[in-house]
Amino acid sequence: MTALPGRGRRIAAGDAGAGAVRPAFVVHRDELAYELISSLNHNTDDEGLVHRLVDRQLTGDPDCEFLNGVYRMEPRMTHPLHLHADSAEFYYVLSGTALFRVADEEFEAGPGTAMYIPAGVAHAITTGGEHAMELLYSFSTPDLNEIGTRWL
Repeated sequence: MTALPGRGRRIAAGDAGAGAVRPAFVVHRDELAYELISSLNHNTDDEGLVHRLVDRQLTGDPDCEFLNGVYRMEPRMTHPLHLHADSAEFYYVLSGTALFRVADEEFEAGPGTAMYIPAGVAHAITTGGEHAMELLYSFSTPDLNEIGTRWL
């Protein structure tokens, strides 16, 4: 195993087909610092914290084709209406509840709820006044700079 800066570990893993060695990547979210989502997407109205878990940069694998992490919103926070022109997105609610808007539909969702949001579909999240909410997110592209976010 090789320790990575900023935590996480690469593990040499043989490719069953070609016999090439490529790095696998293992990390526990508690090893990573939360980042302000607004510092990643440059929108000061966007609220919440993220743990980026897997992406091309963190894994060091140039063939990594997605990114994912954990997004945490405290009570009364908003992830404003936006879309990603160049990437689909997936949410899986881990804890708490929030009001979600996907396209023209609004609904409350809690733990165990999964959502697939195709590229180009508008969406937003608002937490209520009592509980925080955490969800697992995943994009179909490996770099936040490549998802084509447009704020609406």
